[in-house]
Amino acid sequence: MSEREFEPMTKAEVVAAQRAWAKYVTEQDVDKLLDLYDFGAPDEPALFKPTLADVIRLDRESARSYFIGGNPDFPHDHGFLKNGWVKVDFQSAAGPILTPGGLGYKDMGQYTFVNAEGTATGADYTFVYHKIAGRVVISLHHSSLTWQPPVDA
Repeated sequence: MSEREFEPMTKAEVVAAQRAWAKYVTEQDVDKLLDLYDFGAPDEPALFKPTLADVIRLDRESARSYFIGGNPDFPHDHGFLKNGWVKVDFQSAAGPILTPGGLGYKDMGQYTFVNAEGTATGADYTFVYHKIAGRVVISLHHSSLTWQPPVDA
C-alpha cells in the first residue's frame, strides 16, 4: 500500500468541494471535475459508480468516459455532462459527517440536476472525502437514479 499523508479538514471544506463539483458539472469542465477525485494508485483507487452507468470506475480515464463519452472501452457512455445541466442542488440527509479517526467525511443524500429546459432529474448519492496535499477530494462516489414507488392504478 502506498504511503500517503491524509490531513484533517473541516465540514465547510467538504461543502465547498460539493459546490465546486456542482459548478464544474454545470460548466461542463471535465478536467476540473476529475481533479476533485483522488484516483490514488492501483492499490488505493477512487471508487466511482456513476448515476447513469452500470460500470464502476476506478481510474481517471474511465471516469472521463462517463462524463464526456467517446471511449470505445465504454460504448454505453454518452457523456453525462452533455445533458446540459444548469443547476445541481445537494440535499444531504445528515451530513457531511466526520468519519471515525477524524481524517475524512462521508455524506449521503439526494441531488437534483436541472437542464436548460427546466427538467429535473433526481439521484441518490454517497460520497466519501479526504484531504491530501491540501486538497479535499472524493475517494468514493456512488450515485443512482432516485427510486420512485409504483403508482397504484
